[in-house]
Amino acid sequence: MTAKKLTQICNTHNNNNKTHKRQLYIAKNIHNKLSKNKAIITRADKGKTTVIIYEHEYHKKIRAFLSENNIEPIPTDPTNKYQTHITRNLKQCDLIFCKKQHTHITQKNPAPPTLKAQLKLHKPNIPIRPVVKNRTAPSYQIAKKLNNILKQHLNLGNSYTVENSTTLANDLSKVTLKDSYRMITLDIKDLYVNIPIQETLQTARSQLHKYNDRTFTDQLCSLLEAILNQNYFTYQNQIYRPNKGVAMGSPAQDS
Repeated sequence: MTAKKLTQICNTHNNNNKTHKRQLYIAKNIHNKLSKNKAIITRADKGKTTVIIYEHEYHKKIRAFLSENNIEPIPTDPTNKYQTHITRNLKQCDLIFCKKQHTHITQKNPAPPTLKAQLKLHKPNIPIRPVVKNRTAPSYQIAKKLNNILKQHLNLGNSYTVENSTTLANDLSKVTLKDSYRMITLDIKDLYVNIPIQETLQTARSQLHKYNDRTFTDQLCSLLEAILNQNYFTYQNQIYRPNKGVAMGSPAQDS
């Protein structure tokens, strides 16, 4: 290695160290300002916007969401009960998962999911979008696998479903529009806490029966019901369970 090359490497290393120290200094100052003003950083619901909000305002919005949807605290942690229930269901679904798969899809150390929030900056009064992190939930691993299975076997015939806004824009550019046409958008407020579980299961079962074996369908719906009913989360060291709707944050919702 030449002396010139070695000098270039040393200079680059020194510049990287200076940049790193500068970044740490800035991050520390931001952290101190947030702590001093009792503020936090969170995400907006749409786009990649970062939001700084006072802690008391953030928690006030979450409590408003809980109150509006009649989500009450429960006295005991149901995690162990849910773990037992999902494990028992899994053993009875031999057409869905073989015994060798049980070890890999059973949650090792289950814990209650946690509730966080993203802010809907595009809505009046900036309500929240609840974000439930389900990675520790008893049904999470099974729900991930079941999601892929449902996509393969559940044909809902959604002729007008689009993957994203880009696809929608491309599709609309091919449509011939008349002056009398009007475009409308509809939005469901607090979607997941308002989805009826029994109707969802009935729809899934009737569609699955069209193309699949009855026993296979029954086992699939049994697991799906167990997953959707595990609807609970923690917030500020308190466990909550909605009295309606499906499990928020579950991978099974992607189906």
